[in-house]
Amino acid sequence: MKRYYFGKNKVIVVARALFDWQEDYRDAIYAPYDSLEIAAQADGRFSVWGNLGEEDADLLRDTKPDSRNLLAQVLGMADEISEE
Repeated sequence: MKRYYFGKNKVIVVARALFDWQEDYRDAIYAPYDSLEIAAQADGRFSVWGNLGEEDADLLRDTKPDSRNLLAQVLGMADEISEE
């Protein structure tokens, strides 16, 4: 599994790429997050976490297949990548 980290300056850009297809999408939903984290599985599934600080995070997308090919739009913008 790889984890991709996106800092505050990229939160809205990444959120738009991943979630703006949803009818209820609004930038204001994602603005409070300090960073976003994508956990990408080797089989193509991924989850998204919104980090609010040191110990607090919200699960924004549970681990599901990337049927919309969303990861290709954002992974190149990652500030940091780790592998587990």
